[in-house]
Amino acid sequence: MNLSKSILITGSSKNLGKYLANYYSKKNFNVIGVSKTKKKNLKKNNFICDLGNEKKTNLFFKKLKKKFKKIDTIISCAGFSKRTYRKNETSKDWVNAFNNNFFCFVNLLNAYSNYYKKKPIKIIIISSIVSDKITQAPITYSVAKSALNYYGQIKAKELAKFNIKINILMPGNILMKNNNWKKKIDKNKEKVMNYIKLNVPLNQFCQPLQIAEICDYLIGKSGDNITGSKFVIDGGESL
Repeated sequence: MNLSKSILITGSSKNLGKYLANYYSKKNFNVIGVSKTKKKNLKKNNFICDLGNEKKTNLFFKKLKKKFKKIDTIISCAGFSKRTYRKNETSKDWVNAFNNNFFCFVNLLNAYSNYYKKKPIKIIIISSIVSDKITQAPITYSVAKSALNYYGQIKAKELAKFNIKINILMPGNILMKNNNWKKKIDKNKEKVMNYIKLNVPLNQFCQPLQIAEICDYLIGKSGDNITGSKFVIDGGESL
């Protein structure tokens, strides 16, 4: 693996997206990072774009095509799960959830297809087990992720003739520095560990390296004959 391989990672400014961007930089990929909000000390080949906005996404890919003639892999890691409503979700809550978890990928895939003329590529969608399992996650987030999974599989079948492969990863409770689970543990470790013990058969969190290594599998030769598949990494929680 070397700098001749380009990988575009969305949601690259924090949490799992940031981890994957650093992971593939260390593996000498040419990483193209995309995030919604501006961060200090923006590194080379890191860009700002609200992918939930169709017009902005198209403008971004128009500029991207001039700089990068080919993209080998896309990992769509953009997403947002914060509950914004107190009791009942409003139409605004639904719009925000779908823009941040569904349309951010729809717009990305459409823009890639338009500007890169459906060139062969491997695409990995980072979804969540809440798309298939009822949990305490906000309903707006869960439904948006469920729609994302179905859309990804439909497009995987439709675009297979162009050798565009789309697969979906569905992690469970990811534990990493500064993310929500880490903050919950810092606040009340006993309560969190009891929750994991009661709900996760393997009694452990999902680690970001486990997700990265499945991405490696799909990006490599082993993934050449896989498309439209869902991979669950949740310690058995969704069983």
